[in-house]
Formats: sequence, C-alpha cells, structure tokens
Amino acid sequence: AEHWAWQPVASPVVPEVADPAWSRSAIDRFLQQRLDAAKLAPASAADKPTLLRRIYFDLTGLPPTPADVDAFVDDTSPDAFERVVDRLLAAPAFGERWARHWLDLMRYAETRGHEFDFIIPNAFEYRDYVIRALNADVPYDTFVAEHLAGDLITPPRLHPNSGGNESILGTGFWHLGEAVHSPVDIRKDETDRVDNAVDVLSKTFLAMTVSCARCHDHKLDPISQREYYSLWAVFAGLKRGDRDLDAAESARLTAERV
Repeated sequence: AEHWAWQPVASPVVPEVADPAWSRSAIDRFLQQRLDAAKLAPASAADKPTLLRRIYFDLTGLPPTPADVDAFVDDTSPDAFERVVDRLLAAPAFGERWARHWLDLMRYAETRGHEFDFIIPNAFEYRDYVIRALNADVPYDTFVAEHLAGDLITPPRLHPNSGGNESILGTGFWHLGEAVHSPVDIRKDETDRVDNAVDVLSKTFLAMTVSCARCHDHKLDPISQREYYSLWAVFAGLKRGDRDLDAAESARLTAERV
C-alpha cells in the first residue's frame, strides 16, 4: 500500500534551481533539478530546422517539406512555433500517427492469427474511430466510456459527417485479438479469450497487470484471485453482435427500396 503507484495524485512543489532563467515552464524546473544533482548542463537550444523536424516527427511521424522548413526559418514572429504546433495538431496525420500507439494497446489486427488467419469483419471501423477521436480531441473520460460501454451511451456521440453512432464503435476492441479457429478444448479456448479481455482492460485502463491473479492471489500487487474472477465474470457474458451505425440512413434506404 506504500508503493508510489497507489498514492493519490498530488501537486508537487516546484523546486528552486540555480539558474531559474533557463526554465521556460514549471516542468523545466524539475528537469533542471535533476541535471543540477547530476552536475550536468542543459544541452544548447536546437536551431530552427532541427526544432521543426523534431515537432513534425513527434506529432505526425512525417518530415517537413523543404518549403515548410524555409517558411519556418523565415518566420520571425514570437508565436511562429506555436502556430506550427497548432497546425500539426489539426492535421489528419496527427490522429493517424498517435492512433498506432493506442491500437497497439488494444492488440489491433484485422485478422485472427493462428493457422488460417481469418479476417475480423469490419475491424477497420474501430481503427478509423480511434483516428477520428484523436483528431477531434475527444475527452479521455468519454473515450474510455465509449470503449467500456459505448453501446449504452445515450445520446451517443455522432460521426461529424455521416451522423452515425460513433460511441458504439469504441466497443469494437472487445472483439479483437488472436483466436483459434477450431479449438480442441472449447472451454479452455473460451476462458483464454475472456482472460485476454481482462488483460487488455487492466493494462490499458488501470496501468497494471491483473491476469497474474488468474491462478493465484497477485504476489506483487494487491489484486486477489476473487477480484480477478469478479472481472472475469463480467466479461464472460460478452457476445459478438452486429449493430447499425446509422439507423436513420438505413431506414431511409429501406423506405426507398420499398
């Protein structure tokens, strides 16, 4: 219980440093404190082309064009860098770059793996949902709620163009993951799939591993086997189902056919 991970979030006191003029923000003070303790000096400031290249790769994963570099070097206004950052944050490539990291946590793939590597139907819908959510700056608490129970959110968040149900797409991650196409032990296959759901949920949303308690009370973290199977019981009832993302549009098309 004394481990740092279990302590409540607190606002630390900003440290005093030997050269406060170097710091541009409170965060810099913490960095400078560690540098001072190690008797190290900060690196010199990057030149403008280097700075631009770093922020491009960081936010979009793509390099700036020569024209981008020339424009930034020639821009002497005090907010030149801030405007570049705002422009990159608003670019579609921002969501495409950072969605990759989230999709890794969700073990995203468009096939099941194993011997015949069956395709997961409509997996791309979840991928595109994550990209749109990041580009729309959807609040994290909303993003989490859509993943855990997006099918129950009323009213749902809607697609900016089609008006379809965005919230329900978050639940698509439950259906991802490796699956055996013809298990010998069906019961074991079922328990393994549920365990995978518990593992992904706990690592992603709790930042800890709960699956160790599948076999015994966790030896390092305060998670009991009883608590693990309480979670397991919730997810054991998950069933794959198809949902209409745009009921109004479907109803209109049906009416036209009739």
